[in-house]
Amino acid sequence: MGSLLDTAIDAPEVREYDVEAVNRKETRPPLYVPRKKIHPRRAHGFFRTFKWWVMAATLGIYYVTPWLRWDRGPGAPDQAVLVDIPGRRFYFFFIEIW
Repeated sequence: MGSLLDTAIDAPEVREYDVEAVNRKETRPPLYVPRKKIHPRRAHGFFRTFKWWVMAATLGIYYVTPWLRWDRGPGAPDQAVLVDIPGRRFYFFFIEIW
């Protein structure tokens, strides 16, 4: 007597079908559109030039300010612009906020 598997395969109501995959990669449409290249373009104009001049001026002030000296007398810091966080003081030239 054969096994149960042999009996199931030899059964007359079991048919074999020659099938083809319907979801193959070659037949599937792409999910995304290919990317378009983006290239930066140079911007011209008054406001772009103005922006660069303002940026250069503010960065110049930012980098030069720590080297400016201001005499406040003995025992006080001589830096022109100074934020003293532990001492809770702000020095801006002749103005002292505490």
